Amino acid sequence: MKVLVIGGSGFLGTHLIPMLVAQKHEVTVLSRFNENLKRLRGMGARGVRGDILDPDEFVGRLSGFEAVIYIAMPVISPGRITNKIFVKLREEVTAYYSNSIKIAERLDCPLILTSGLSFHTRGGKVFDEADPLERFGMTRINEQADPLIAKIFDKGTPPLVMIMLGHLYGPGGHFLGMYHWIKRGKYRVPGTGRNMIPRVHVHDAAQGYMKALEHLPLGERFILADDTPCTVKEFADCMAQCMGVPKPKSVPGLFIRLVIGRYPYDTLMMNCSVTNEKAKGHLGWMPKYASYKQGIPATIEALTKND
Repeated sequence: MKVLVIGGSGFLGTHLIPMLVAQKHEVTVLSRFNENLKRLRGMGARGVRGDILDPDEFVGRLSGFEAVIYIAMPVISPGRITNKIFVKLREEVTAYYSNSIKIAERLDCPLILTSGLSFHTRGGKVFDEADPLERFGMTRINEQADPLIAKIFDKGTPPLVMIMLGHLYGPGGHFLGMYHWIKRGKYRVPGTGRNMIPRVHVHDAAQGYMKALEHLPLGERFILADDTPCTVKEFADCMAQCMGVPKPKSVPGLFIRLVIGRYPYDTLMMNCSVTNEKAKGHLGWMPKYASYKQGIPATIEALTKND
């Protein structure tokens, strides 16, 4: 299958692209940077230089695609997220989604679109794909894109599959920051750390997209998260144990909010429990790392080898 990947040079893309190539798909990846294009060629993919914020500049050079996979994420610089920064990110994300939809329409092919999980668990509820999203914290950067996506589902053009992705972890990407902070004893659990955040190993996430591409269940939403809910503290403690360092200490949530801003803070404090039964039942997706208790040791082992 001839596949266009938008955002394929990032953390998830570095795992998904080799899987697509190994399955003999003809893969083209959009990227703004020449160094990424060279690296993608080394993976067996074709790179097309272009910016998703300016699709008219490159979309005329594209044709014959059978699917578009959108996994792009905005670049968020370290530091405090102010209201001004947040508004800019929200506008950027809205443009990402809008332009990806336009590209799929122009190419006349199905679109596999990515959205973050955003529910707020109360009273022990477990959420699934039928529940409405509840945006808060940094997930609010999607709040203007959500109506665009809903409209596409309603009219059925372009044909759409939605992947609702848990928080990615694995050997690379933004997860490296947490790894180094815990290793140096500088990481702090915000508040009590008893809130749950859905997690998924990057390898399993990539496999989920492979299954979605294989089946193309148009008009459907799927949650990709591992089988085992875990709290923020349990996740951090497991990392520390695997690394042979002391468990991270806690710090009052108010202090964290002052340092990073209210939007990232609200995201860290989300309490969200979900089920992946639909993805397993409809797509045949079976995560290799069904629990963080399996995924973290494998991740730490891989990172330790590269230290």
